[in-house]
Amino acid sequence: MSEELYIPAAEGYGEYEDRGSRFLAWVFHSPDEGRFLERLGEIKVEHHKARHWCSAWSIGGNYRFDDDGEPGGTAGRPMLQVLEGSGMQNLAAICVRYFGGVKLGTGGLVRAYAGATAKALEKTPRHLVIPRVKYQIELPFKLMGLRTELEALCPSIKFHGDFNGRGWQGYLELAKPEAEVMKNLLREKAVGVSFKEV
Repeated sequence: MSEELYIPAAEGYGEYEDRGSRFLAWVFHSPDEGRFLERLGEIKVEHHKARHWCSAWSIGGNYRFDDDGEPGGTAGRPMLQVLEGSGMQNLAAICVRYFGGVKLGTGGLVRAYAGATAKALEKTPRHLVIPRVKYQIELPFKLMGLRTELEALCPSIKFHGDFNGRGWQGYLELAKPEAEVMKNLLREKAVGVSFKEV
């Protein structure tokens, strides 16, 4: 199974129209339910004349959807299915409906809410999240040159710590794919220096 994690890099927007009803949808990154509720509140203010504010989100393996007064299963669930097919995580969709005077039936509503969400998703750029790992380490003064080598070989590396009477102590953080390079260098040039993942 791939360890690659994609999230929305920016908000996407899409529209769908059917027999006078307009469906406006937004897809966006939502690391927690609080961010989703904040965006929902903003959209309700911006589109206070809309008839429905339907939504769906998938965050950290959990999900929720809301038909907001539309017939059960015609809005939130189809929106969630679009999100689940995106290959992204921690994202949410909100779709507002301006009623055009003609009922669309359950099939028409499913097509409209899924269609608007799919159009918004098409406009949503993806961002690859590189997992990071941390290692606790202590470097004696005589091996301080290794910091420069590590920074050259592992561009994502960050050092967090301070100097003491023996050298530098703390932890380093870097992109997971670079961890093997870091470990190999320390095994080769810093024999006796202990480091462990935290």
